[in-house]
Amino acid sequence: MNLPVSGSFEVARNVVPQERVDAALRMLHLDLLQRGASAEELGEWLWSVHWFPHLNEREEILALADALPPEWTSGRICDPQILLQFPHVGPAPEISFHLDQEPAWADGRHYRRIVGVPLSPWREENGGLLVQTAEGAMPVEAEPGDAIMMTPDLPHSGGVNRTGTLRYGVYFRWLTESDPT
Repeated sequence: MNLPVSGSFEVARNVVPQERVDAALRMLHLDLLQRGASAEELGEWLWSVHWFPHLNEREEILALADALPPEWTSGRICDPQILLQFPHVGPAPEISFHLDQEPAWADGRHYRRIVGVPLSPWREENGGLLVQTAEGAMPVEAEPGDAIMMTPDLPHSGGVNRTGTLRYGVYFRWLTESDPT
């Protein structure tokens, strides 16, 4: 899907301490080890693009947002979105860019910004973040501990993971403080 090209993004390097990245990954991996996940649950998470929804409010996840630049965190924070991207199987799908839709409970408030925090490297080859530009899809490569702030009018998508490893990340979204009317 081609959306009008607008919006912007900014990358902040090394803003989230490695200890916080490690704590978040450890928590996710220990949850799988201790609690497990059925094939049905994994399939539900895959298609909803929300992994580990029961861990969204854990200290290890919220600590990632606490490390972000203060100007990126104003507004009302929404539930974090934990993402995993498994290696792709089969023909490469067409990339479909999207704009995030505010949750129903937002009561007419709009997103101020979206911030992605890589927990593993984000590269074009492992399905890292793509943003839509006038020239087409542009990969935004980042390391664990970097953060990428996007305005809500920036069309974006994940790519195709052609590697043998999982790609991990957490997205945070902030709403305007009050009803725009």
